[in-house]
Amino acid sequence: MKMIFVANEHLATSLQDALAGYFDRPGTDAVDFCHPDHTAGTRKLAKILSDALAEDPAETFVILVDAFGSTAYNETRLLLARTGLTGRAVVVPGMNLPLAIKYYGLKDAVSLGYLHELQDETMERDAG
Repeated sequence: MKMIFVANEHLATSLQDALAGYFDRPGTDAVDFCHPDHTAGTRKLAKILSDALAEDPAETFVILVDAFGSTAYNETRLLLARTGLTGRAVVVPGMNLPLAIKYYGLKDAVSLGYLHELQDETMERDAG
């Protein structure tokens, strides 16, 4: 399962760098949506998804985003819908280092369905 960090400004790259302090060559990608050209982030994310699928047509994705409703979150959701990949990705808002470590440890050990269930439980708990 491919892990991608997506955020506004430079948070995604910073989190990717921080994760590298805990894991040897973690093999993640980072996409930063920077003002004024957020479309560059969309293009970079599209290329990462496309390249991953070219390498493995059955690839699935865990995508950690900065915040629900942010430009990064919305552009990620729209791109997944346009490319038909919504069902092959779990999008997790509220990224931080402990969350990145947790999902990084789970991404190759559990199913995408399990990650969806985990995300749903987290969203319900945080909403209530």
